[in-house]
Amino acid sequence: MSDKYLVIFDMDGVLSDTGEAHYESWKMLADEIGADFDREFFEETFGQQSIPITRKLAGESPSKKEIEEWADLKEKYYRRIIKDKLEPLPGVMELLNGLKNHGFKLAVGSSGPPENVKLLLESLDLEDYFDVIITAADVSESKPAPDVFLKAAQKLNLETKNVLVIEDAPVGIEAAKRSNMKTIALTTTHPQDELMDADLILPDLRGLTVEQILNIIEQ
Repeated sequence: MSDKYLVIFDMDGVLSDTGEAHYESWKMLADEIGADFDREFFEETFGQQSIPITRKLAGESPSKKEIEEWADLKEKYYRRIIKDKLEPLPGVMELLNGLKNHGFKLAVGSSGPPENVKLLLESLDLEDYFDVIITAADVSESKPAPDVFLKAAQKLNLETKNVLVIEDAPVGIEAAKRSNMKTIALTTTHPQDELMDADLILPDLRGLTVEQILNIIEQ
């Protein structure tokens, strides 16, 4: 029975292409606070929570309160940019329907704040597909710590060996591996050579079958 298996989807770069919206919103924040920001910094930190990224961006001088306020401002910029502009990446709907039809459990495991996750899932009309949704608010440590993925498996009482994670960022692949979970990496935000620890690397989800996922989990 496939109901003993779980597939966890990262959100940004897996369910929808939100990378440029994140880049633009970080650039807006950097301009606002007078911090240096470039594409290299963005790519190195993509997939992490906004508070530690804001600290790296702003340095050690600002207070904890300032960092939290700036991180919140960045996310407000992001939500303003993506509102009404989202669509699922190629292959997402076909795979979600295929997995559901085969009885798989499905989860979202994101480093994003709950407001972002809620906005994306509602905009794409995807909320009903997922049995569990884990966000930054549900864990104490962000990726590459394994907390996000472990929490999803624990909520569904499933063994980690029966879980596969679909990710686009090296920190996410590392988090899944530290959770003893299989991984598929998408090259939507990072090049293939940065994702080599994944069990399978694909440009997107088009053509990915339930049978392939089962084979990876059971290998």
